[in-house]
Amino acid sequence: MADPSVSDVAKPYLDYLDKEMTIEGILSAFCVAVGGVAFDRVLGGKADGASSFVGQLQEFSYPFVLAAIAGLVTAALFFYLQRSTLAWYYGEISFAVATALAGRAGEADAASVLESLEDAHSWSAWNRYKFGWSFLAVTAVEILLALFCAVNRVNLSGHWVIAGLPFVVAGIADFLISIVMKRRDEAGSSH
Repeated sequence: MADPSVSDVAKPYLDYLDKEMTIEGILSAFCVAVGGVAFDRVLGGKADGASSFVGQLQEFSYPFVLAAIAGLVTAALFFYLQRSTLAWYYGEISFAVATALAGRAGEADAASVLESLEDAHSWSAWNRYKFGWSFLAVTAVEILLALFCAVNRVNLSGHWVIAGLPFVVAGIADFLISIVMKRRDEAGSSH
């Protein structure tokens, strides 16, 4: 059996990256769309023309609804940045394969493809994806807080501080996750 070409070796991973880029694009678009709808319906709606529940959200849960929208937009940003990173890896691998197929391949080009594959598959290459999910978790917490305040018709004292705490927790957790992922990469463990 003949040795596989650089193209044969890279194709399955390029297909995988393409699917992941599609998923990241869908997640990013979803977050922006839901944030836009929430902004329009809850924060942009008139209190006198809105349903009683939307009126309660506007009156008692404004900071948490705003924070939930900020969480969605932040998650969308991280999903978009992850998609851009994956697209860059896709381009690097494709370029190395194209130069190999054009006959300019040597051991350096094969090593370039292998290095790009390893970089794309490293733990830390996926940090932005993890950060996006952590900010979706922040959004879920903010929505629960908004619902609690609206249903119970209560204004929590220090509501802006309470609304900001999940962001602080997510930021610290994401920072720690990035350190752990970098150490895993340095130790040479893979997925």
